[in-house]
Amino acid sequence: MAVIKRNFFGKLKTGEEVFAYSLKDDDLEVEILDYGGIIRKILTKDRKGNVENVVLNFETLEEYEDNPSYHVGGIVGRNAGRIANGQLNIQGEIYQLELNNNGNNLHGYPDYFVTKLWRGATIIQGDRVKLILTRSSPHMEGNFPGKVDFKVIYTLEKNELTVEYEGIPDRETYMNLANHTYFNLSGDAKEDIGNQKIQLYCDEYIQVDERTLPKIISNVDSKIFDLRNGVKFKDILNSQDEQIKIVNGGLDHPFILSKKENIDGIIEDEKSGRGLKIKTNQPVVVLYTGNYLEDIFKKNHLGFCLEMQDYPDVLQFYDEKSKLYSEKDKYYSKSQYTFYNF
Repeated sequence: MAVIKRNFFGKLKTGEEVFAYSLKDDDLEVEILDYGGIIRKILTKDRKGNVENVVLNFETLEEYEDNPSYHVGGIVGRNAGRIANGQLNIQGEIYQLELNNNGNNLHGYPDYFVTKLWRGATIIQGDRVKLILTRSSPHMEGNFPGKVDFKVIYTLEKNELTVEYEGIPDRETYMNLANHTYFNLSGDAKEDIGNQKIQLYCDEYIQVDERTLPKIISNVDSKIFDLRNGVKFKDILNSQDEQIKIVNGGLDHPFILSKKENIDGIIEDEKSGRGLKIKTNQPVVVLYTGNYLEDIFKKNHLGFCLEMQDYPDVLQFYDEKSKLYSEKDKYYSKSQYTFYNF
């Protein structure tokens, strides 16, 4: 039977209260904060029946407040990823965004969505439970044009967590949201991700330059970037490929989903017997292997992110694929995470 519980988690420095919502059924338990929409826990069994958390988290609210730029578990918006030189071009009008990453705007700085308090509402529909988070982003928040009413819906049903994003603006604008959960299927981050195996159904990926901006679309013709048959993370992390070294020894690359299969990717941890299947309506997954996590978790590569989203910096890098949103053409994104044992 599915249940939802709402518990006090702490107070922000502003004095505002933050609550943790626990969505639980017989297969999974997911804890989500109304602060930043942060997925703080996903509790699932290994092949022996041991229940452990398979996402990285902080113990206290203060740690989340003090480390917003890492987006641990939270909503990324208004834009996921980098915008070159912070220049957002909407129909010929340039909106200059603030710069926070090698002369670029990264993840909507300074008005990170992960730092915002969202309004929560819950729904139980038989074996399905939903948490609906809403907030209104004012016109020119972070220098992004348009007032946008956002809704993020988390749905738990059996062994599957679905995350949906909706954005309805009052004028034409651009948006691109994603989730920034760091997964680690070993459970309770007992080990790093090295021995976990990832398979992505992608024939192409995007090379990045020294500022981690998209540079060129390439075929996955090298073993390191060909994830179609499954590769252990350690084989990628130990590579001397220049693209691996350029992002501090790992991946921080967009993979273009081929959409040839019913799912978009599979990640498995042989030791624990945990597996994760992903599926999205978005064209790209940015695979990030936690290359700078030692600053907050004392060890790099302790988790991996699957940022399912639009093409990075699409208005500048790939304009023919770009899309603007309006009151009549709202933003919508959907991603599914299915957990299993093997």
